[in-house]
Amino acid sequence: MAAEEVLQTVDHYKTEIERLTKELTETTHEKIQAAEYGLVVLEEKLTLKQQYDELEAEYDSLKQELEQLKEGPLLVKRRLKESIVSSPKRKIAKEMNI
Repeated sequence: MAAEEVLQTVDHYKTEIERLTKELTETTHEKIQAAEYGLVVLEEKLTLKQQYDELEAEYDSLKQELEQLKEGPLLVKRRLKESIVSSPKRKIAKEMNI
């Protein structure tokens, strides 16, 4: 009987080793999958950050261009007013021979 108990104990340990080995393999596989997923997320984050930076730069450029376009008509209007204001003075000065 002692030999039979030893065999049962050995079989029990073999079964336990197989179970633990399988569990370790599964856990390792899950950790590898999680690490790969983490890398994908980091790569996507970097890509999105780069796109954000590019869009922000484009936004700033377009905003500056818009401001310049808004100033353009104001400059023309200002120059037109100046020329209208200065024009009669020139006529008067010419008439007075100044």
